[in-house]
Amino acid sequence: MKLRLLHSNPILLTLLPRQVFTVCLLYEINKGKASPWHPYFLHLPRSYSILATFGELKTQALQVDYAIWAAQKTVTKAKYEWEQAFTLMKELKFKPLLLTFRAWIWATGTI
Repeated sequence: MKLRLLHSNPILLTLLPRQVFTVCLLYEINKGKASPWHPYFLHLPRSYSILATFGELKTQALQVDYAIWAAQKTVTKAKYEWEQAFTLMKELKFKPLLLTFRAWIWATGTI
């Protein structure tokens, strides 16, 4: 299934623009060397220090209740958005590594 043909896919109507853009980025990554963006992708960071990547230990280290709540909410929201886009990513036949929550967080950090 080509990404440009997905405009009629009902899943797209339920996604936010940032989710669609994240799926597009992962779609291009999924193409590997066939993507015209491949040379650029090689220079992107492998990880980001954003709230959505915080595990329980880093979250608790924030110590302030509001900061802990914000970190937990960020992770919950990111997981929800990933779950919403997951079906579309499976339809696009993403490699298993690119279907993971970790890949989703990386892509959202990139955009």
